[in-house]
Amino acid sequence: MCVSFVRVRPKKLDIFILKSFLLLFIGTFFICLFILIMNILWRYVEELVGKGLGMIIISKFFYYSSLTLVPQALPLAVLLASLITFGNFGENSELIAMKTAGISLLRVMQPLIIFCVFLAGLSFYFQNYTVPNATRQMYSLIATMQTKSPELDIPEGEFYDRVPGLNFYVRHKDGKTGMLYDVIIYDLRSGSYDDTKVIVADSGKLTTTADQKHLYLHLYDGVQSRNLNDQQFDRENVPYMREAFKEKHLLLDFDSGFDVVDANQMGGYAASKNMSMIMYTIDSLNVRLDDQGQGVMDSYMIQGLSRYRLSSQDSVKLKTQGQAYIKSDSVFNLATRNEQLKYRENVKKHVSSLSSQLRMDKNQMSYISKNVRKHWIEWMKKISLSISILIFFFIGAPLGAIIRKGGLGVPVIVSVLTFILSYITSIKGEKLFREGDWNIMGCWFSTLILLPLSVFFTVQANKDSGVFQWDVYKSFFRYWFGGRVKRNILCKEVIIEEPDAAGCVGMLNDLLEQIDVYHAEKKWTVKHPNYYTLFFKEYKNEALENISSYLEWVVNELGNSRNAVILDLINQMPFLRVFGMFAPFKHKFLNNIVGILLPLGVLFRIRAFLFERSVISSLATIKNVSGKLIEYLQTGKITQ
Repeated sequence: MCVSFVRVRPKKLDIFILKSFLLLFIGTFFICLFILIMNILWRYVEELVGKGLGMIIISKFFYYSSLTLVPQALPLAVLLASLITFGNFGENSELIAMKTAGISLLRVMQPLIIFCVFLAGLSFYFQNYTVPNATRQMYSLIATMQTKSPELDIPEGEFYDRVPGLNFYVRHKDGKTGMLYDVIIYDLRSGSYDDTKVIVADSGKLTTTADQKHLYLHLYDGVQSRNLNDQQFDRENVPYMREAFKEKHLLLDFDSGFDVVDANQMGGYAASKNMSMIMYTIDSLNVRLDDQGQGVMDSYMIQGLSRYRLSSQDSVKLKTQGQAYIKSDSVFNLATRNEQLKYRENVKKHVSSLSSQLRMDKNQMSYISKNVRKHWIEWMKKISLSISILIFFFIGAPLGAIIRKGGLGVPVIVSVLTFILSYITSIKGEKLFREGDWNIMGCWFSTLILLPLSVFFTVQANKDSGVFQWDVYKSFFRYWFGGRVKRNILCKEVIIEEPDAAGCVGMLNDLLEQIDVYHAEKKWTVKHPNYYTLFFKEYKNEALENISSYLEWVVNELGNSRNAVILDLINQMPFLRVFGMFAPFKHKFLNNIVGILLPLGVLFRIRAFLFERSVISSLATIKNVSGKLIEYLQTGKITQ
């Protein structure tokens, strides 16, 4: 299959790649859209369940909400589809066949890059013209559903006033049976607070009549009180009327017909505007903000606290030359004790009034400024979500080529992790900008994080890097933390002279003698250096280095053998890696820096300890294998 595949002309190759991608893209798009819609459903489940909504209304809600979620689903679908597509290419060796034919990875990605550019432009147009209207329609449906059939919408521990003329308070509510407990009702339908009815009941239930025009209120074990101030009774004898009841049933006028709120009333939200409307709103808010700021500054420049306007009586005591204001210190020094107290009280009131006014002005200006930033977020989001399609593609396609795993296993995991990173950085950046802690680049925080990743993965995949190959990381950790590395010596095709058995036995005996001498001197310990010696002195273990060098010479000599038993035994010889016990760098200055940086120095000190354990174990293995080799070279068999 692969041989015939590479002979296909590039044009047909592009069609093949597009067809493979588009089939997956369509499926993953609807999967991602469904997941996002489920998130919307959980958010507004209380407004949808138990309200008697028709299928048309529910369908409209899901239709408009799905339209608003399309720009978010497109990047996720591109990411997942590109991961699966290129993972399948790598797993089926089709990508290798393309590269063997001289087609680079970027050339393979070229038709999909063109498609993603087109998709990004389509997403931008969709966000600017379709999403704002869909957002207005969705918000109008949500606002309408919140007032639909209030019998299940009454909250616990809060006052509910959406039934005209009544104010409900419920301490506890049973969601399954609809029963309300510890009910308090304020009846204000008379229009006068002096004629208010207060009903306190142990329990109750509120239902809607079949014609959806009235509410039927059932109350149990309660008391009704009524204020009679506006009645023609003597207040001392009849202050109010009290009625106790076991059951009480009230029929309340309430038209619960589904009259959708006008969508134009939802046009104030930033998400319900296109880019031109957002810019117009931003300009208007900035003008309003500047005018208010200038007005506040002018107002407080005039009302300076360093001067105080005198009353007509005070001006008689202290004549001035046509000045409307005089220094408060002069007034205070010339005034009597009572007048000084009065001045102090007036200043305190004035300062308190100015402080309250300043807080109000600050809150109002902060609200306007925050509203401006909300509009900027929506304006930037229309661009960033479009660009994210390209960024997610340049993350998914290279990762699929590197991982070389298709299906829904690894691609789904990578997609979820990438989406979580994108979502967290996006939300965090927008929040910091909305609160005024960051500049407008907070809207691009997610893009700034993911863009370098996409470039890195594309470069690594184009170079056939093993950045996601587990063997590379295992080799790295073995090298740096003293892990055991196996030899892989195979029989050579051409051997000029096979090793002499007697000579090899002599070399092995010399190796064992060196190890025994070393063990006798060190008493079966390596004696690694202390922290100061490791980083601030030149520490070398020449005996271990000599043993390591002599071991490699012996293995090299025996590696010229054609005997499978000898080759198997020398492959059991471990590498005696003593470099990890020494300072990490050749330059003394760098070692001193690492020693001063205590956390980093401790890490390398632990590394030296791990290498020590590895060397002790390796020396024991070398002695054991050397003994077997000597026995086999002398007798031709192994009895141990």
